[in-house]
Amino acid sequence: MRRIKTGMAAAAAAACAVSVMSVGPASAQITPQNPSGPVKGGKQTIKSEGVNAQIALFDLKARLFPPLAGDNKSRLAYVDGKAEGTITKAPGEIEAATVEVGYVVACGVKDGGFESWIGSNQTIGAAGAIAGSIPAAGAALVGVGGSLGLTQNQVIKTAPGGIVYLPVGSKTIQKPKPGENFGVRFGEKRVSIEGCIGSVDAVAYSTLTVSSRAFDDMKTVYSEVMRFA
Repeated sequence: MRRIKTGMAAAAAAACAVSVMSVGPASAQITPQNPSGPVKGGKQTIKSEGVNAQIALFDLKARLFPPLAGDNKSRLAYVDGKAEGTITKAPGEIEAATVEVGYVVACGVKDGGFESWIGSNQTIGAAGAIAGSIPAAGAALVGVGGSLGLTQNQVIKTAPGGIVYLPVGSKTIQKPKPGENFGVRFGEKRVSIEGCIGSVDAVAYSTLTVSSRAFDDMKTVYSEVMRFA
């Protein structure tokens, strides 16, 4: 954790935001400037020991809303979508299969709180010098071309960002058959994060787990990045 003077906080947060956002696709469709619309999903395939299965994320949408508290530390969105698993080939018996869906939300810089303290403030002119001691009342002592006094200092403390996993739901079926579809549909699901003063990016994810007697095989698919802030 480090302390940044109030005047420097915005610049530091902006630098961290650029760093975090640079790792995500530049083609994000959902941004504060475009707060509502579709979100690109994807597909992944499991191929293991004769078992073929597919996990898909689709019909994804998102709507960004202003923070309910009226501050810049919280982000809020409502999302819709569908995660579906399909068993396409199964030469042997599959004991169970599960589709799990959720969102990953990344905060660039966390709010570490506010701190205020009394400290010294000293300036010296080109031809000046400081002499004597500070009076008991803390009044500024003025020398030739300079001053020494006590002032109140205020800082915003920041902390490294973090990643939050927000589960939406899961669906498990026993002994699925080839050609069988199953999954999770969701609408108006609330996705939010608190205490973040940097960039906020989010992606939807879905994991398919296919369980046989010998192994659990898993594959995860992700949506495109949504930029909350």
